[in-house]
Amino acid sequence: MRETLKSLSIFSAMLLLLLLISSGCDVNIPGCGKRSLPFFKPVTPPPSAAPSNPISASSAPVSAAVSAPVSLSKALAPPVGAKPTPKQQGNNEVPVEMNITKAKPTATGTPTATATPQEMEKIAYTTLEQGKPDLWTMNTDGTDRVRLTPLGTSSWFPLWSPSGKLLAFLSDMKEGKMNLFVVAKDGSNLQQLTFLNDMALPTYSHLKPPFSWSPKSDEIAFCYQNQVWKVNVENHELQTLYTDDPNNIVSALEWAPHRDNKFVAFIVHQGVNYTSLLLVNPRLKDSLKLASGSEPFTDISWTSDARDVAYLVGSKTLFTASSQNSQPKLVLTNPCPELGPLVAYSPSESAGNLMLLAKQYAADPDYRVALMATASKGSPDTGVLKFLTDPGVEDATWSPDGSKIAYVQSGDLWIMDATGTNKHRVALIGVQSPNWSKK
Repeated sequence: MRETLKSLSIFSAMLLLLLLISSGCDVNIPGCGKRSLPFFKPVTPPPSAAPSNPISASSAPVSAAVSAPVSLSKALAPPVGAKPTPKQQGNNEVPVEMNITKAKPTATGTPTATATPQEMEKIAYTTLEQGKPDLWTMNTDGTDRVRLTPLGTSSWFPLWSPSGKLLAFLSDMKEGKMNLFVVAKDGSNLQQLTFLNDMALPTYSHLKPPFSWSPKSDEIAFCYQNQVWKVNVENHELQTLYTDDPNNIVSALEWAPHRDNKFVAFIVHQGVNYTSLLLVNPRLKDSLKLASGSEPFTDISWTSDARDVAYLVGSKTLFTASSQNSQPKLVLTNPCPELGPLVAYSPSESAGNLMLLAKQYAADPDYRVALMATASKGSPDTGVLKFLTDPGVEDATWSPDGSKIAYVQSGDLWIMDATGTNKHRVALIGVQSPNWSKK
């Protein structure tokens, strides 16, 4: 009984002491003296503070580490360049991705472009500025005109690669010496391919460039010192393909467009009374004469399937020739008062149209765009031309799919359907040497 009372007394004393401590009273503790015990107030948690720079799904950049979507499979991905490891069969790994709302684009006054210059068809051309031809490109509707060469220099004969990605041209922009250049469609990556001191414009006047792209867009054949050369676009390596008498003049060069055909066709002028049409194989470097005559050959063009090459003789006659046939074939003979210095087959194999410049009437002051309606069946049949424009046409070029024709008339650039319909003017800027790219 005593032990029970004693335990109760001790418990009561401890309870009293705890009450005194919680009240903050002064207590005389044996052996320690008088002490003032603090009053313990209940602690209330502070309200959550808003962050100084709040980040929300609508404002945080996707690349921010704190808010970007995190993919477990991406987080565990090997470094860039590492070889992938084959997955184990029976692997139960399930990719986990956080559901974070992506930021919405902010509306601006400028619409987002739907295509880059590399994905659009472009027309390259030259125009005289300060008395010298400058190189430009523009969209096929005449918008977004961009100068590619500096003022005070001269550039000639823009020619798009078959891929539509590169533009080749002649220019004297480096040290005033004419050489061959290429540039990307968007105006970037300008490269000088040749570094010659005495390159010159063709002796014989032609509307087409004195160089031509390979079907794979990796090489360019060109005329230099009355020889045929080629240059590699990647490493700029030069090779001679054809060498002739230095007194003979090489002109009107064109690489066969088909990827399986390696021939380059060109014209050789031997004085004023003898002209030949030759082929050279760029790989084997062997040449073949297709035709020759006493009248000057003025222009050439490959069919889109590369089986035949057409060539103009003087201003009255058109023939075709093939490496498979030794006898040229008459196509047109006196179909109009005068044939101009341009012949161009459509790039589309399905269309097969042959475009020329020609005078419909003897009184025409200049040429019109014409298509060959029917070929000659042999003399006296002349063949028939279909005239598409008024006179005054200086140059013309096909669209990549052969459905349209761009032509220069009195310095203005026009575009029409290949049927001669839907003519509309796209530029009034003294256009010269237009050339139409693929997308």
